[in-house]
Amino acid sequence: MLRNYLKIAVRNLAKNRIYSLLNIGGLTAGLTCFAFITLWVIDEWSYDRFNEKADRIFRVSGKIINESETFEHAVSSVLMGPSLKNDYPEVEDYVRFDMNNEIVVRKGAQLFAENGILLTDPSFFNVFSYQLKQGDPKTALRDPYSLILTESMARKYFGSANPIGKSLTLLLYDSTGRGMPYRVTGVMPDAPQNAHFTFNFLVSFATLIASDRAEYTSPNAWGNNSFYTYILLKEGADDKALQEKMPDFYERHVAPLARKYAGSGGAGRTDFILQPLTDIYLTSHRRYEISPTSSLNNLYIFGTVGIFILLLAGINYMNLATARSIQRAREVGVKKVIGAVRKQLITQYLIEAFLLAIASFVFALGLCTLFQPLFHAVTNKDLSVFASPGLTGFMLAVSLLLGLLSGIYPAFVISSYNPITVLKGSFSTSARGAWLRQLLVVLQFTITIVLLVGILVINSQMSFIQHKDLGYTKEALLTLRVNGDTQVQSKIDAFRNDVTAGGLVKGLTTSNSILVGGMGNNGANTVDNQGKPISTSIYRLMVDYDYVDVMNMRLAAGRNFSREYPADARGDSTQNFILNEAAVQAFGWETPDKAIGKPFMVGGRRGTVVGIVQDFNFNSLQHKVEPLVMVLRGETFAQIILKIDMQRPQEAIAFIEKQWHTHFPTSYLDYSFLDEKLNTQYESEARFATIFLYFSLLSVLIACLGLYGLTAFATQQRTKEIGVRKVLGASVASVVGLLSKDFLKLVLIAIVVATPISWYAMNRWLQDFAYKIDIEWWVFALAGALATSVALLTVSFQSIKAALMNPVKSLRTE
Repeated sequence: MLRNYLKIAVRNLAKNRIYSLLNIGGLTAGLTCFAFITLWVIDEWSYDRFNEKADRIFRVSGKIINESETFEHAVSSVLMGPSLKNDYPEVEDYVRFDMNNEIVVRKGAQLFAENGILLTDPSFFNVFSYQLKQGDPKTALRDPYSLILTESMARKYFGSANPIGKSLTLLLYDSTGRGMPYRVTGVMPDAPQNAHFTFNFLVSFATLIASDRAEYTSPNAWGNNSFYTYILLKEGADDKALQEKMPDFYERHVAPLARKYAGSGGAGRTDFILQPLTDIYLTSHRRYEISPTSSLNNLYIFGTVGIFILLLAGINYMNLATARSIQRAREVGVKKVIGAVRKQLITQYLIEAFLLAIASFVFALGLCTLFQPLFHAVTNKDLSVFASPGLTGFMLAVSLLLGLLSGIYPAFVISSYNPITVLKGSFSTSARGAWLRQLLVVLQFTITIVLLVGILVINSQMSFIQHKDLGYTKEALLTLRVNGDTQVQSKIDAFRNDVTAGGLVKGLTTSNSILVGGMGNNGANTVDNQGKPISTSIYRLMVDYDYVDVMNMRLAAGRNFSREYPADARGDSTQNFILNEAAVQAFGWETPDKAIGKPFMVGGRRGTVVGIVQDFNFNSLQHKVEPLVMVLRGETFAQIILKIDMQRPQEAIAFIEKQWHTHFPTSYLDYSFLDEKLNTQYESEARFATIFLYFSLLSVLIACLGLYGLTAFATQQRTKEIGVRKVLGASVASVVGLLSKDFLKLVLIAIVVATPISWYAMNRWLQDFAYKIDIEWWVFALAGALATSVALLTVSFQSIKAALMNPVKSLRTE
């Protein structure tokens, strides 16, 4: 009997190919989109959760409170971990990080620029769930100048040979500029990507201590917050109870030093905060994060989009199935007349529904495999639906549930009708179920409009980011990393003279930062307009005399640094300063002009404010411009910035390369364009916008499939009415309008419902940006117009087809 049911079901589906393709295609697309979105959400949520002790690991961050501002940062003192373990028995262990992303590695005569060099303690392998493939985790990071390679780096530098015991030269904590040999003591698998920090090399933290033991072990080290500290609590320890002890810990260790240096910008206090490891990636947006973090809002948005798409696919599937079942009402009547019982009809309809659902599930798995490379290219996540049995099982369960729900209506409702009523055609004109289909259409287009508003807002914000005036000219600027090379630092003036002589380079400047990813800060002291002392923390940018001109920054008051003013230069304890407008506001000086001539102290140096530069963005636009001081650098610097002739960029780069190798023959040349580096700050947002666009457009397509099915149903229900109207002289346009107006009413209701929902969702998303667009009324109007246009096009296709039908044929339809 089951075999006969299957044969009949297959024949029916094959006979109605268009219906079958629409139903299977819509559900397949919905399941595929849902699978990819779910994979993305699961991966984002999984960050750092692979650590077996994740629930006991906390990062120690700080909340700085001073006279003019309050902010949080992710860094702490080098003494934080040892002191916490010594003071509190509930702390089982600690580990410290110092991340370096601009290091030159030398192997023989070859030079390589490398990122992801993480200095850490031997306890790294006790706190986190990382394993060594070669070497002893207890001793591999014990001694200074010890180095652990990931497998990728081991292959890169040593091929198939065993690297243990061999050496690489790193320009890291080395004052000679020639580098120091680091002995390879271990090899480990490549670092997991679903962690809030990744790395290519692990270097022993003892290397840092050996470079300047006094600086990193004396009580004064509490004033250097340049490191990341993680603690592992003992099983059963209460992190909230430990958090309550942090004020006492501050008073015991840090407050004496803060009071000692209060006169040089150390006023204020720090509240230490224990951050759960698994909260960092999605919820932490503090200053000096070890690497860019994500957003919990994005996770909610994508999760909602995934549910929306699954809802759309399910609604379409059920609408198409029920619309098709109405057309088969007479088939049910005939079968009942010739002896079919209700149980048989129910079984037949359910089998057909389940066949469609299972076929959609199988095709969805195939599409997931087919589009996996594209998904990886867009999201930079190498994920597979087959690696997640739970997701595969859920997709199958959803498919079967939709099959059940879409089969219940024809199976139980239609099969219960009197065959005489059905054969007379009374059933086809019944209003039963109309309200449900209308409700589903409203829901479909509410979702569609919300997604269209999302597309418009997200793309407008990304365009705003790309085109916002940052306060300096970012185009035509080529940056060269110095990588701590003393040869470059000592011969920069000769290089400057030669490289700017050819006309291809319009200017050259140096600094300790390229305005990507922020910079260090210090305590600062001055007086307000009433002469009252005031302190705050302030970012410090070390530059040379040409920096403001090369970067095309604009002065709001005062003057630029000049060689004609010796007091501008860096002395033992004196130096003049240029501040930004945010600093003027923080110190209460009202206008930039009133800041000129004010006494100022930062980093142990006293001087005078000689200039105010207009605010420029030195962090991403997710953060507001904060107080900054510019000072003339000493002998060292980290970046060379050149303004090149963009009419001849390749010639300019070739010329710079030639001059570099002439002046610095043994130094590694590592260059990039500043605007490209700035864009890396928004890779996560750009990727989010791209993914959201693709999936939103697919959801609109799925909604169109559902509307097409409902239009086909409505047209079939009114075939005779259309024929009568045409016989009485109705035009094609009037018939199209007749069939379209009911659906357009539903779309208008959807616009009203979707507007506040989409405004709330997008307003929440924009809260992650300090500088953002305003959501204008035209966004909702345009989204509504697009949804209406899509609905009209979809409905018109079937309406015009019905209106053009020969009325004689329509009136003969039984």
